[in-house]
Amino acid sequence: MATMESQPVTVIDVAIIGAGTSDPTFCHFADYFLHEINQLTLSFLKGWYGLVAARTYLRLRPNADVTILDSDSTVGGVWSKERLYPNLVAQVKLGFFNYSDTPMPKQGATESDLVTGTMIHDYLSKYAMDHHLLHRIRFNTTVQRAERCDRGWRLSFKESNEIMETEKLMVATGVTSIPSMPIAQADNVTVPVVHSRDLGTSYKTLQTEKIQKAVVVGAAKSAYDAVYLMLSLGKKVTWIIRPNGAGPLAILPTELFGRFNTIAVASTRLMTHMSPSILNTGGSLYRLIHKSRFGRCCVGMFWDTVTYLSNRHAGYGDGDHVAGLTPEMDSKSVFWANSGLGVVTLPDFWPTIHAGDVKIVRDNLDTIKENTLLLESGTTIQTDFVAMCTGWGDHFSMFDDDLKAELGLPSYNTTQPTVSPSSNSPKTDGIRWDEYDAAADQSVNDRLPFLSQAPTSMNAHTNDVQPHRRWRLYRRSIPIHLALKNDRSLAILGQIHTVQTPLVADIQSFWSILYLLSETDLPDEETMAREIAEWNAWTRKRYLSQGEKFPYSLYDFLPYIDTLCKDLGINSQRKSNALREFLEPYRPEDFEGFVDEYLAKHPHVVAEG
Repeated sequence: MATMESQPVTVIDVAIIGAGTSDPTFCHFADYFLHEINQLTLSFLKGWYGLVAARTYLRLRPNADVTILDSDSTVGGVWSKERLYPNLVAQVKLGFFNYSDTPMPKQGATESDLVTGTMIHDYLSKYAMDHHLLHRIRFNTTVQRAERCDRGWRLSFKESNEIMETEKLMVATGVTSIPSMPIAQADNVTVPVVHSRDLGTSYKTLQTEKIQKAVVVGAAKSAYDAVYLMLSLGKKVTWIIRPNGAGPLAILPTELFGRFNTIAVASTRLMTHMSPSILNTGGSLYRLIHKSRFGRCCVGMFWDTVTYLSNRHAGYGDGDHVAGLTPEMDSKSVFWANSGLGVVTLPDFWPTIHAGDVKIVRDNLDTIKENTLLLESGTTIQTDFVAMCTGWGDHFSMFDDDLKAELGLPSYNTTQPTVSPSSNSPKTDGIRWDEYDAAADQSVNDRLPFLSQAPTSMNAHTNDVQPHRRWRLYRRSIPIHLALKNDRSLAILGQIHTVQTPLVADIQSFWSILYLLSETDLPDEETMAREIAEWNAWTRKRYLSQGEKFPYSLYDFLPYIDTLCKDLGINSQRKSNALREFLEPYRPEDFEGFVDEYLAKHPHVVAEG
C-alpha cells in the first residue's frame, strides 16, 4: 500500500468548504489522495458568509489559489436552487438584504417590497459569477472530518478517498446545514417524510391529488411557512408542536402601525437602545434608558405595545384554532423571542391560517408506521405527507468532541449546559470559565437591570428540553485557545443570528480575515475571556432559549458592527447628521466602501497581485 508521501500533491492556497457532515468515519490515510493548501483557508461555504469571505480574501491576496467546497449543487446555502418553492419569501425588505457594495435588483420583489427566495438565489449566483468565484467552487462535496495536522488542517470527505491539507481554515457552514430530525421509531414508512429544507424538491409531489392530508412537526418559522404552503395547496393539515419545547413563535407584522417596515425599524439606532445589549452600555442615553426606572418603564411599554400589535395582527383572540399559536411568555413575547421571531411575509398569511383546515396538536412524536403517526399521548394520525420543521443539527460535526472543546464549540444533542473542560486540562490553557461565567452573570444584571428578571411562561413545561450551549469564540469568530497560542489558522464565520445577515457577513468576514493574516492584534487573555463570558451571559438572558442554543443577536446587529469597526479603526456612524443617525434605518449601502477606507490607511495589507 502506498504511503501518504507517495500520493500526488495538488498545491492550492485556499479552500472554502460547504456543509458539514454526519456520522464521520475513519480510514487509513494511505488510502487517500492528498491535496495541499499551503497558504490560506479552507472555508465551509453555505451562502452569505462563504461567498463574501472568498471574495474578500482574494481581494487582499489576489494570487491565492482558492478552492470552495459546497455540499449543495448550486450557490446559496439555504437559498440554493433546490430548496426554493413558490411563495418562499425572506423576512426582510428590499434594500436591507444584500452586501454593502452590491445592491439587489428590485425585479421579483413582492407588493410589500419583500425579497423572495428566487431573488436571493439569483443575487448570490450573480455575485459569485461577477467576482469570478464559480470556477473555484466544487459542488456536491461534503466535508466529513476536519482535524489538526502539521500544515494546519486536514480534511476528508464523504464518499471520497480524497484528502486536503490547508494552512488556514474558515468555517462558514451557517446553522442551516444539517437537518435535525426528532428521534422516532420508524416501521415500514409508506409516506414521504421530509425535512423543511427539502420542501422545494417535494413541491411537485405536494401538488398531486394523492396528497390530501399532511402533518407538519415543529414550531419554527419554517413550520409556519410549511403550513401556509400546505393550506394554499388545499391540504388538510395536522400541526404537531411539542408541549415541552420553546412553544409557538412570536411573529411580527410586516409593518408596525401600518406604516413602518418592521425590519427597517429594527435597523435604527433607536432600536439599539430599546433592546438592552451588552455591547451598548455607555453614554448618557444608555444611562437614561437602562439605568433609570423611568427609562426601563418606557422600554417595557414600547415592547408591550409592539407585542400587542403583533398579537392583534395574528388574531390569537379570534376564537379559532389560531389561539393555539399564542406565544407562551406572559408578556413582551416579541421582545424575548424565546422560541425565535418571525415576520409575516405574505399579505394573506394569517387569513390563510385562520381559514384553513388545520388542527394544532401539542404532543410529541413517538412512532411512524406505514402512513400512521403515533404520538406519546397515544393519539394516532393518518397522513399522506410529513414535513419535519424541527430545526438544524450539528453543523460542526466534522470536528470530534475533543477538538470542539479545544475550539470553544459546543456539543450538540444535550439538554445540560455544555462547558469547557476543567481548568486543569491543557486544552483550556487554565481559563477558569466557572469564575468568568459567574462574574459575567452578575455584570449583565448590574449593567442591564431590565434583563435581571426573566419572564414567566404560561406553560410550566416550556423550555424543558431546550439545549444549553456555551460558545468560547472571541468576537463570535475566533477560538480563544488558539488565539492565546497565536495560532491564526481558524476562523468560525456566521455563528450569530441577526436581522441583517449580509451586512454582518461583510464586516465579520473582513475582521476575521485580517486576524488570519496577522494584520490585527488581539487583547490579553482576561479581556477576551471576559468578553466571551459576558456575551454568553447576555444572550441567554436576553433571548432565553434561543440564546442558550446560539449566539443570538437579533435586534442587536448594529452594536456588534460598531464593535468590529472600532477594532479596525473604521467609522461606523455613517449618517449625515445626529437625527438621521438616531432615527434613519441602517442599510448595507451605508457601509459601502468600508474596506477601501481601511486599506487607504493600511495599504500594505494587500499583497502584490
